[in-house]
Amino acid sequence: MALALGLPLLGWFGLPGFVGAHGFDTPDVPPPPPTPENLVSGRFREGVSAHWGHVFFGRTELLFLKNGLFDLASGGRYHAGFAGRIVQGRDGWLFEKPYLDVSFRTNLPIARPRLRSRTLHSLERLRAALDAVRPGAPVAFVLAPSKAELLRDRVPARYFAFGERPASEDADPEPYRTVRGLLSDAGFPFVDASALADPAADPRTLFPYGGTHWTVDYAARAAAAALAHAAPALPRPAPLPPVFAPGPDDPRDRDIAGLLNLPVPYRRGGDLHARAVFPPVDAPGTNTVYLLGDSFGEQLQAALVRSGLYAETNVVLRFNELPPAREFRDAAAHADAILFVFSAPSLAGTRLAETAEALANDLRPVVRPGRRYALGRSPYAMDGDWREEDGGRALVLDPGAEGIVELPSGGWLRPESTLSLLDPDGAVALSVPLWRPLGRSGAEPKGKTRSCIDWDLPVLRVPVRAPADRPLRLAAFRID
Repeated sequence: MALALGLPLLGWFGLPGFVGAHGFDTPDVPPPPPTPENLVSGRFREGVSAHWGHVFFGRTELLFLKNGLFDLASGGRYHAGFAGRIVQGRDGWLFEKPYLDVSFRTNLPIARPRLRSRTLHSLERLRAALDAVRPGAPVAFVLAPSKAELLRDRVPARYFAFGERPASEDADPEPYRTVRGLLSDAGFPFVDASALADPAADPRTLFPYGGTHWTVDYAARAAAAALAHAAPALPRPAPLPPVFAPGPDDPRDRDIAGLLNLPVPYRRGGDLHARAVFPPVDAPGTNTVYLLGDSFGEQLQAALVRSGLYAETNVVLRFNELPPAREFRDAAAHADAILFVFSAPSLAGTRLAETAEALANDLRPVVRPGRRYALGRSPYAMDGDWREEDGGRALVLDPGAEGIVELPSGGWLRPESTLSLLDPDGAVALSVPLWRPLGRSGAEPKGKTRSCIDWDLPVLRVPVRAPADRPLRLAAFRID
């Protein structure tokens, strides 16, 4: 016992544990110095706790031992998991709690009018920005299925007893129903992958019991449907009937089972997974596909590459992060297909709107001093009753109407910079002096009057009002 209790002292010598715990692999950060400020704020205490969580010898072993004992005592029904996010359903199927919450709640953010309006506006701006770079850009959205929606007979019974969602929504649940309508209104083709699932199919061909993501076989069918919308001329995966074999087919097939941190892998009995099978292909083509969205894109990428139709270097995946602006602009201009993939939690919240807003901004040109940039057929016109004239050459506000123009600033602005909004003839219709507060304190320069510009570099939001006696026509802008 003394030896066991003394083992943590080896942490002083920096010795790690024998195994690594899933979900505890964040990098070690040295604690801050114990200054009075850090002691009062609690930063020192939090830093020391986080640091010792990494150097404490045997912590992961004790975690595995505790979880193993609980699992043994409960006859395999232990399902706490990391941070309480893993829920064990019927027949030992595992679910992530956020997906269950989305599936059984009614007060989802996307159901609120304000977020629906914001999401639609963001999607419209992204559609316009893509078309400005390349008219008819080869784009499609993939609404990835939710395990909690498709495999409801595996969901814990208590969710049906205490869930908020009425039975009338079971056939067409939120958030998919709302987002489908928003994508249609914004002019984006899409695939609701839940419609591709065969209700009579073996559920293991759709989702693995120990994973939260779909199988590669299921993702391949969704990829084929999305490419048919985005770029019908591109080759599409045509998976053969899957086969079952021991062990995972994809590294993420046991992603949430691993978070249980059990000494014996979860549910070894009958451990069969559906393996995606594709017809042989002589050699991959040179077509490029750009994937962007959340983690469900990993199986889409795997399906495209494993089909043999696409080279691994030609299938670019950006998930759970926004790509560099230059990279996305290049993809919008040259990729053979761009697929956006989002799953239930992303569709239910603000992520779709935020991503569309950021990407629309990334497609705007890098503003250079004195250079003229066209406004027509662009995502620059925001709030207000704008309309297009001259085949999209000019943006128009009726007499006395108000609106907002959102412009890229380029980040180079000097305090003396001026924004000029130009009419279709090239004359200055409106000139706005620009300046920004100087210094870290945000103090305003002396002798200046605050302009009505909202600063959120690298974007300017400029309120515009048409004269009372005539419409205001804008075709371009210039920043000097």
